[in-house]
Amino acid sequence: MQFSDFFNVGNGLVDTVKIVFFRMLPRAAQIEKVRAEINRSLLKQYGKMTRLEIDKANRTISADLDLKGDNTVVQIKLSNYRLIEEAGRHPVIEPGTIEASREWLDALLQTLVKASVIPNQIAVKNPLHQAVVKSIL
Repeated sequence: MQFSDFFNVGNGLVDTVKIVFFRMLPRAAQIEKVRAEINRSLLKQYGKMTRLEIDKANRTISADLDLKGDNTVVQIKLSNYRLIEEAGRHPVIEPGTIEASREWLDALLQTLVKASVIPNQIAVKNPLHQAVVKSIL
């Protein structure tokens, strides 16, 4: 699964309209829309993301997760992410360093990164997804 899989894909005209409306939203509303979509898709069976913060200047993404069966919030942080844009190519996200507030989860994430289950680069191919990523990162 890629980051871009978190967003619904429509036809070209529908995507164009979605892009226009998304770009018109204030930054906080854009981030909230992304958080809500992640909750509806990726996290639906596991719990929900209660906070998502994206700091473009410091290249960090922080999230709080309220996971089913867990009594306390799990914090996830991506540091030093990069958005690479080269002419004639799809934008690429490099997630950087991933950390979790639970020791076992942090160890699991590091193992998944080393095994390349979590890729070190994610190509964003769909134009709608590209607009979202370029706007919030």
